[in-house]
Amino acid sequence: MKRFVVGVALAAALSACSGGNPFLDDDSGGTDPVDPTSPIPQDVQSDLDAASYTPDPTNPRLVVTGVAFNGTPLAVEYDRVASLDSPRGQYQAFERQPDALNTHTTAYARAIDNAQGVVVVSGGLDGYYNGGATYSANGFAVPAANAANADVRYDGEYVGLMNLPDNGDALLPVPPGTDPAVRPRQAARVYGDARIDADFSTMRVKGQVYNRTYAAQGTELEALEIAPTDIQSDGSFSGDITQGQQGAGSYGGAFGGSNANSVAGALHATGHVGGVSEVEEFGLFVLERSN
Repeated sequence: MKRFVVGVALAAALSACSGGNPFLDDDSGGTDPVDPTSPIPQDVQSDLDAASYTPDPTNPRLVVTGVAFNGTPLAVEYDRVASLDSPRGQYQAFERQPDALNTHTTAYARAIDNAQGVVVVSGGLDGYYNGGATYSANGFAVPAANAANADVRYDGEYVGLMNLPDNGDALLPVPPGTDPAVRPRQAARVYGDARIDADFSTMRVKGQVYNRTYAAQGTELEALEIAPTDIQSDGSFSGDITQGQQGAGSYGGAFGGSNANSVAGALHATGHVGGVSEVEEFGLFVLERSN
């Protein structure tokens, strides 16, 4: 369990500046990935025990297990909320709030080709929040050794959720006179771009998350660096998140497909916004090969 930073003063300041595989294969029809050689880093997975995402165009479903005060330890189906989808629509949004005075939880999910991922964060009721992220990919084989497959790029949207307040538009209306101390909060959304660069001749990977914006305020946030690390034989990888090459968290990911046509990964960053150590972010990137 983690303490939620109420963050009202910090939010105002920002407006003036800048283990194993927890996916389930269950009767919900969700993904069925392969356990990676590099396990999802514990601080990235955090409170999220399992997730099952069905990206059906007419009836997408997300079932989550393990986010405390969110039905734990039961598998809980979230509600689809298209109004919170990422700006370019690459990530579908889901939420759960049993009633107006109960915890609100936001989730994002994406599945493309052989890769998929989910990020979930609750909104800090009673001063605490819970969250985590997961990803998986399957069918990976090292691309054929030629110039076109040596240095490969992956580009697309990034979504993150922070322990700061959002605008609250997704929350159910509370009864009149409700004390602010017991009002649920909505986790802050972060939107941006992600790039992953892979060198399959040396089996190394690096990247960055940039053009990051605190959505509720339109505030620009500093980029996150995905520090270089090794790609394992099954396409999985894990390493450090940095800012200015200084440690700011950790990440993990996995490539999918016989031509490494997709990649999914997630991160957990701390102390990376305004230099405040209590700020945390769980983020997700699920990207297609762009060259």
